[in-house]
Amino acid sequence: MKHVLATVVLVLSAATVNAAVITYDVNRTIADGTVTGFIQTDGTLGLLTEAAQILDWSFTLTAPNLNDGNPVVIELLADDPTQTPTGTTILNGLAVTATETQLLYDFDLPVTETHHLLFVGNSGYFWCLETRNCSDAPNLTEHIGRRLVVGTETFQFMPQTGRVPFATAVIPVPAAIWLFGTGLIGLIGFASRRH
Repeated sequence: MKHVLATVVLVLSAATVNAAVITYDVNRTIADGTVTGFIQTDGTLGLLTEAAQILDWSFTLTAPNLNDGNPVVIELLADDPTQTPTGTTILNGLAVTATETQLLYDFDLPVTETHHLLFVGNSGYFWCLETRNCSDAPNLTEHIGRRLVVGTETFQFMPQTGRVPFATAVIPVPAAIWLFGTGLIGLIGFASRRH
């Protein structure tokens, strides 16, 4: 019985260590627009300083003045693994922090410094959080829009202050753990019958 419990502890510990990738849900309202989707990181906790720490993302942008009011999907990786990435992640400065449960953006950093997190699709549509220098938007805002389009599709702005959580972690219970737990219960029952 002691050997079975020791094996359980080791397997569960290994499963926890190997679960490095973290997926965060995004559900934001920005003025008259919305951003919904997900961000996947490499599991780094604390300050994120490199775009490479963000492994994947996909968002649906909606606003009355974007794409004639139709939802726009932008994504980093194509669904077909033979295709090249369709979007770009730009991460500048020291504003993005990852925890086990949230991604946060610090809008209280000085506007004299460039800090921004920008997700832009190949169509030019984007979502940006910035203290400064993400686009022609005002400083200290979160916004969606379309790059290189003047006058036809204006931005949706949301002025921000403080440390704002902009994504929440999805914490799935892996199916393998459920199967392992069921097998463990069976082993414990079998062991107890032998004694």
